[in-house]
Amino acid sequence: MLYKNAIKASYYRQPSRFKEAGGRGKQAGVALITVLLVFAIATLITSKIIIGKVLDVQRTTSMINRTQAYYYALAAEDLAILALQENIKQDIKDAPQGDHLDEFWAQGPMPFEIDNIGSVLVSIVDINRFYNINNLMQYNNKVSLYELERFRGLLVELDLDDALADNLRDWLDADDRDDGFSSDGDAYTNQEPGYLVANQRLTDVSELRLINGFDADVMAVLLPHISAIKTYGVLPINVNTATVYALATLQVASVGNKSGSNEGIGYSNALDIIGARKEPFTSMGDFSNRVSLPNLQASSQLNPGTKNQASSVSSLLGAYSHTSEYFEINIRANYAGSIAYLSTIVRQKGYGEEAKFIVLSRRETDNSYRFIEAASGS
Repeated sequence: MLYKNAIKASYYRQPSRFKEAGGRGKQAGVALITVLLVFAIATLITSKIIIGKVLDVQRTTSMINRTQAYYYALAAEDLAILALQENIKQDIKDAPQGDHLDEFWAQGPMPFEIDNIGSVLVSIVDINRFYNINNLMQYNNKVSLYELERFRGLLVELDLDDALADNLRDWLDADDRDDGFSSDGDAYTNQEPGYLVANQRLTDVSELRLINGFDADVMAVLLPHISAIKTYGVLPINVNTATVYALATLQVASVGNKSGSNEGIGYSNALDIIGARKEPFTSMGDFSNRVSLPNLQASSQLNPGTKNQASSVSSLLGAYSHTSEYFEINIRANYAGSIAYLSTIVRQKGYGEEAKFIVLSRRETDNSYRFIEAASGS
C-alpha cells in the first residue's frame, strides 16, 4: 500500500507528457497564424504596389495618347488651312467669284483615318455668315447706335427680349450709366461672387453668359447666328453663306438716316436672298441686280458727330459682302480612344495668289455644337 502511494505521488510530481504535448501544439498554432498574417500583409503591400504601377502606366499611356491626339488636331488644322488656300487658287483659275456653301471646304465635317489607330473630324465654318456682336464697338471705342439697332432687330426676329441689346451695350461701353436693366457697375460687383464689367469688346461669345439676361435659354437661340470677332469697325456678312437671321439684320435706309430709324430687312426679305443665292453671287453688282431691295444700306454709319473721321475707316464699315475673310476650323481628333478638341480662328490676309491665313486664336474646346450646325446646314 505504501509502495503504491509512493509511485502515485511520484507520478503526480513529474510533468505530464500530455500537458507538454498540448503546450507545444498551442505554440505551433500561434506561429502558423503569425506566418499567415505576415504573408497576408506582404500580399496586400505587393498588390498595392502593383496596382499603383498599373495605374501609373495607364495614366502615362493616356497622357501620351492625348498628346498624340492633340498633334493630330494640329496637323488637321494645317490641312484645313491648305484647303482654304487651294480654294483661293481654284477661284482664281475658274473666275473671280465669291465664297459660298457649295465650295468643298463648306461641305460639312470631313473624316480622316490615320494609321488604323487614329482619326480626325474637320469642319470649316465661315465666320462671316454670322452677325458679329463686336460690331457694336466703333473704332473710337464708343458703341455704334446703328449696330445697336441691328442687334436689337436680330433679337426681335428671334423672339427674344430686345432690351438685351441695352444690357450688352452697358457691358461694352466705358461709362457706368445703366442703359439696360441692372446691367452696369454695381449690378455685377454686388453679386456673389462679384465681378467687373468688361468695358471692351468680347473675346468669345461665351462671355455673354456673364451679362444679365443672357441665360442658357437665350444663348441656345442666339448662338447659331452670332460670332465675337475683335475687329475695328464692322465685320461684313457674307450674303452667300449667312444664316437667315443674320441676313435679317441688314438695314434699309430711311428718310433722314436718323439714329435708330434704320430698320432691318426682316425675315421674309432674308428668305428671298437665300432663295436667290442658290446660284452664288459672284460680285456685289451681281447681288444688286438679282436682289430687289431698294435703299439697302451697304455700310453701317458712324454715330452723329464723327462723320469727319469717316474716310479713315470707310473700308471697315461694309455691312455685307459676297466673300469671307474669317473662318473657324473645328477639329475632333481621336488617338487610341483619347480625344482632343481644337477650335481655331483664322483670317485671310492678302488676296489672290499672295493670300495667306494667319491664326488669330486657338482653343482646346469641345466644339460639337458646331459640327451639329454644319451637318444640319443651319
